Amino acid sequence: MERIKVTIDGCEVTCCEGESILNVARANSIFIPAICYLSCASPTLACKMCMVEADGKRVYACNAKVKDGMQVVVNTPEIEEERVAIMQAYDVNHPLQCGVCDKSGECELQNYTHYVGVKEQNYALKDSYKPFDKWGKAVYDPNLCIVCERCVTLCKDKIGKSHIKALKFDGEMPDKAYKDSMPKDAYGVWTKFKKSLIGLNGVEADACGDCGECVSVCPVGALSIGHFQYRSNAWELEKIDSTCVHCANGCALTYEVKQKGISGREKEVYRVVSDWNFSTLCPAGRLAFSANNQHIKKDLDSFNKTIAAFKEAQTIKFASDISNEEALMLQQLKERFGYKLVCDSVYPFKKFLDSFSKISGNLGSATQKKITQSTLVITFGGALSYDMPVVTHNINNAMKQNKGANLVSFHTMEDVALNNFVKSPVCGIYKPDSEEAMALLLASVCIPSDVMPEHLRAQIANFEQIEKQTIQKEVKKKIKEEVCDSEGNVTSTEKEITEMQSEEVEVITSALYAYCGDSIRKAIENTKTALSGAKNPILVIGFDVYGARNAENIAKILGYIEALSVVKIMLLPPGTNALGIALICDLDKESLGYSIGYNVEGKYTIGVQADNVLQMPYLSEQEGTLVNVDKRVVPIAPATPYYGYCFNDIAKALGLEHEYSVDYTRELPIFKGFKSISYDDLEFGFANDGTEIRGYLLEVDYPKEEREIAPITLESLGHYNLYVRNSVAHFSKNTLESPHLDSKNGLQLSKEYAQKLELEQGDKVEIDFLNGVVVCSEVSIDRGMQGDFAALGVCEAEKAGTSRYVNASIKALK
Repeated sequence: MERIKVTIDGCEVTCCEGESILNVARANSIFIPAICYLSCASPTLACKMCMVEADGKRVYACNAKVKDGMQVVVNTPEIEEERVAIMQAYDVNHPLQCGVCDKSGECELQNYTHYVGVKEQNYALKDSYKPFDKWGKAVYDPNLCIVCERCVTLCKDKIGKSHIKALKFDGEMPDKAYKDSMPKDAYGVWTKFKKSLIGLNGVEADACGDCGECVSVCPVGALSIGHFQYRSNAWELEKIDSTCVHCANGCALTYEVKQKGISGREKEVYRVVSDWNFSTLCPAGRLAFSANNQHIKKDLDSFNKTIAAFKEAQTIKFASDISNEEALMLQQLKERFGYKLVCDSVYPFKKFLDSFSKISGNLGSATQKKITQSTLVITFGGALSYDMPVVTHNINNAMKQNKGANLVSFHTMEDVALNNFVKSPVCGIYKPDSEEAMALLLASVCIPSDVMPEHLRAQIANFEQIEKQTIQKEVKKKIKEEVCDSEGNVTSTEKEITEMQSEEVEVITSALYAYCGDSIRKAIENTKTALSGAKNPILVIGFDVYGARNAENIAKILGYIEALSVVKIMLLPPGTNALGIALICDLDKESLGYSIGYNVEGKYTIGVQADNVLQMPYLSEQEGTLVNVDKRVVPIAPATPYYGYCFNDIAKALGLEHEYSVDYTRELPIFKGFKSISYDDLEFGFANDGTEIRGYLLEVDYPKEEREIAPITLESLGHYNLYVRNSVAHFSKNTLESPHLDSKNGLQLSKEYAQKLELEQGDKVEIDFLNGVVVCSEVSIDRGMQGDFAALGVCEAEKAGTSRYVNASIKALK
């Protein structure tokens, strides 16, 4: 995009043509008042506060686009007078609840009233009471609402739900005499928010579920979150910048905490907030914050038993929710004592990553920022709206903000949430176990023929054949001309007409289409069409493919797509710090002998759970780092204090030298892309233009290798009726324990499939995996699911195997 120069309040800045004046100003630390505007979203033009003078003409900075050489003046006497009038209108009859309002101390109505200098009230209006409302986790007081519609914009342009909107309200309206006596924009703003309120957009109140994101953008106290309402003033809370540890998205967040009790040793997290202009959170990030082990004290007897167990053990098994520093300790212990390191959730991903990176030369170059700049996003092999919801928020943002954007989804089940992001999504439903063939089909449309390696071309050609087919021509409009005389009498025979409407042509057919599924041919053809002219196309790869048949071959095929096409790939890590562990640890596939389990089951188990021999801190209680999906090394700061033993104490007792976990931060392996930066030197937050400055990006540059893919055979497909993934808002046992999340795990079924199985919400069921493992669960009707396929939480299905597909017997329990 062409770079241009504009001048805002005497400051010359360089920007991209087509950006809004407001975004350019914010990116260059130039303040323009704005209440209703949400960065990277559609302007609502509700508050009018961002009015500026551009080349001598009054415009709204949120909506007006910059032009080369444009001169912008933010403040003129007329504009300042109008802003005062707007704030006076907002303040008319605004309830004086500042002493108890959750927003007091960080209220934008308060801030802007002082900023513009409101010293008196020139307007009056009879008050109208508006009834309270609630949806999901949000509690709505319309009497405090200024109808800026930031919440509506967020729900539509970022989350992708459009569950709320501005509704008509027949309340008291300003006297029409004010229309002539007050500035035009101020009167328009006043009448707008007096005749409107926010409410549900034709959906049921529980459709919002555990979201609560609308609360985060409310500039006043109109929207609050149930668990926090009336519990604390904002200025009483200590703010701790950190990173969400529930999934590999690693979102930036801030814990707001307060001292608990009179000792001062314990703290309570009151709420989680985020920089709403640049980031969203999923329900787990915002609501699953209460789990902690700050009550744990050092138990020397249990610690000594643990050290003895480590000296006896041959294997250390662990989960993906550990820090990079802990991963490095484990690797050093392996090198010193020869331990087997087993992380079942990360091992397939590491193997996949190794094969992919040798061909692509990287770990996948796509980031979430690049997703928001894309006009074509393709997803393959994952239940994205369940596995990493914030990635889907960015996909939706791309669909809403980029003109002509397209979304293509390939999966074994239809993702209803993704389909709602665009009017006409391309959806290809393929059969389980056909991921290798699907990868080959994607390569056939993504990689230009002139750069495609011969061995890859040969594999594709192996499944293609030329057939003669008869196709029907669209000639109805021409029939009257070609088969009738001037008076409309038919002059051709029926046979001749049929021949004119049909044509025999040669077409290329592929056995891959039949193998993958009936809908795949059309979806692939539409993908090829969408790729033509697409800007910054992105292919997002989900968890399914890492444990799929011939996953190494799939990794190679996708590596060639990354290396040889304009389509750039994002590999979603299947756990909180799966990418960091994959880079740092030499993992083993199977355990050997006596095993220590760290947050997973072992012969001797340590970790966060109360029944562990030695209880350890949650990841949110530690200082350290993890590597998120954007290949960014991000810092974790403890939400609550911890007084027990941590893994570094074990490592030190076994002979490693460092006193604290963060002493390992600057020793993370540089040859894997880490930097020699100490923990205390890592930053948090975003720059003014929304660029993330938290932590640092991995500097990874792998040497590329030319590797042939293995011969592909279309093996017989398995028969499955169960998909292993957690329900919405859940990632682990930690989120399942959250008292603030209403959604539960269990056997998730579409409404239609539940009726077919004669099951209802809450029914108890027995699930037999047909391999000797039987679990009991509870039915959960998921309105986001369609079709005859069930899903089961990872915690319940952890003994079913590494594949996400299972064939199980489901039986109702009376």
